[in-house]
Amino acid sequence: MQPDHLLAAGVAVFQTGATEFVGAYQDDLRSVVVFLGTLVGVYLLGRIVLLPPLVRAVRARNPNNPTVVEAIELYLGVGFVVVGIPIAVQAAGLGGVAAGSGIVLAAATLALGVAGQEVIGNLVSGVFLVADPDFNVDDYIVWDETEGTVEEIDLRVTRVRTPGGEVVVVPNTMLTSTAITRPFARDRYRVEESLTVAYSEPIDEVRGMLLDVAAADPRTLDDPAPAVHVTELGGSAVEVTVWFWVGDPTDVDIASLRTEYRTEAKQRLLDAGVAVAPANPQDLSGRVTVETDDRPDDR
Repeated sequence: MQPDHLLAAGVAVFQTGATEFVGAYQDDLRSVVVFLGTLVGVYLLGRIVLLPPLVRAVRARNPNNPTVVEAIELYLGVGFVVVGIPIAVQAAGLGGVAAGSGIVLAAATLALGVAGQEVIGNLVSGVFLVADPDFNVDDYIVWDETEGTVEEIDLRVTRVRTPGGEVVVVPNTMLTSTAITRPFARDRYRVEESLTVAYSEPIDEVRGMLLDVAAADPRTLDDPAPAVHVTELGGSAVEVTVWFWVGDPTDVDIASLRTEYRTEAKQRLLDAGVAVAPANPQDLSGRVTVETDDRPDDR
């Protein structure tokens, strides 16, 4: 047989095999194409038609929070895929297959739900944090004796930078289940320091010295003005608390500010002879026994 005859015979065999393959699996291939096409169509419809106005609304509500916009885009993208899958299954005529494997799907869903409940909880909490207008990037927050500036809100965690410069990665569920305090009204922060002095000390003079130390710091705001209050009358001493306000704590080293104020206030009071943190008197009760040595003297 000539080479060209062999080539023609090979092509004929290939065409026959391809025709039989396509004929045997034509329905399955059509279902796969319809499934993928529908899923992509739903996703693109959501991204092109629904996503832009929603992103514009979120950006208008949070103009200084790009992290929120990015999170919304990611959440909605995942949501479009989740919504598109059942639509694509029905469009491809695979509903019977999905129904037949319902037990398997239910078991798999239960297993994934149990194994990933913490992750899912963080994801849901992330949605609530993103949607909360009072929780934004650059906010200074305090929770569980920890404080810092919110730097990023992710799907699973929130990153907070402490006054010491450390970045704390906090699971979103912790922030949604814990009371969060915002100790400053976006543009100022209240510093609070307490100390005790003896009852015999002139409280008015002590208050004046503490106010002078606070006002002398150039970081202290004039409005509201520093204030000193007597906050407790103890058994042997008086507790005095000073309040003064500084600017945005993201621009002020709060830890250094506290240290400098405490040092200067202590020195000012000591120079004035004020007894700071006087010792508590102790009441003793009982009997004292004196033992004598009854042994004879060897001298």
